[in-house]
Amino acid sequence: MKRINILTFYIFTMLIPISIIASPLTLTYHSADNNKDVRKHYEIEILTLALEKTKNKYGDYKLIPSKKMTIKRAAYNLRKNKIKNFILKDSVKNKYLDEFSFANFPVDRGIVGYRVSFISPKMKEKINDIKSLEQLKTLKIAQGVGWLDTDILKVNGFNVSIIANYSSFFRMLTLNRIDLFPRGINEVLEEYNSYKYLDKLDYDKTFAIYYPLPRFFFMNKKNKEITKRIEKGLKIAYYDGSLNKLFKKYYQPSIDFVNIKQRKIYKINNPFLINIDKSYEKYNYHFLIK
Repeated sequence: MKRINILTFYIFTMLIPISIIASPLTLTYHSADNNKDVRKHYEIEILTLALEKTKNKYGDYKLIPSKKMTIKRAAYNLRKNKIKNFILKDSVKNKYLDEFSFANFPVDRGIVGYRVSFISPKMKEKINDIKSLEQLKTLKIAQGVGWLDTDILKVNGFNVSIIANYSSFFRMLTLNRIDLFPRGINEVLEEYNSYKYLDKLDYDKTFAIYYPLPRFFFMNKKNKEITKRIEKGLKIAYYDGSLNKLFKKYYQPSIDFVNIKQRKIYKINNPFLINIDKSYEKYNYHFLIK
């Protein structure tokens, strides 16, 4: 009788889906800098979408935010595996591809490489006099600590000031302490709406800078199975249309707002992508611009 009960219990448990038996997989994502930082909304939703698309195969999950930290600190924690199952969305560079496990899919579909600038009141009066890339390089441009954009602009000869606090960029612009703050075209509208209470905050309407800037989800090398799951989920969502629906929800209004086709585009190189597998490019968002 005892054997029959054991056998019955074994058969019953085999029929229960793995997502019910196993505890949810807890994943920690890099949190927003502050309450006004809306950049994380799309990132969290697309990560959730990828995990949902693969839940039947891999099981349930739970997403929680990390403590607030800079990108530089987040990369350090990822490298040292200080936070269990930590996920960082960041710009791709050769060093990261060697150090970390990653989902080979451009989370922002490459559009963050199109950069439109918030502009200081003083520079707004002079920007029409800027006619060349060399002239543009003389202006005081602000970028953040640990941002790959900072290194890309510096290598290309731009005059870059590094600022640690995200909210400070916008206030320093209005005070004429910096000339330009370049942002991905997917970021401009939400940031403008969040900080337009600042007197004289405005954005440039004449030019954009472009460089290849794919962003992936990275994890410690011990988490290869999780990044494999995330990559699979992102591609499933891309091909079934749900990822594009989410992309349009968050990014299309800002893409339309900046009117990229009416701008002069200055193209520069990203020297940190020398050895990258370019298969990710087929998932990029493409503009019909020259």
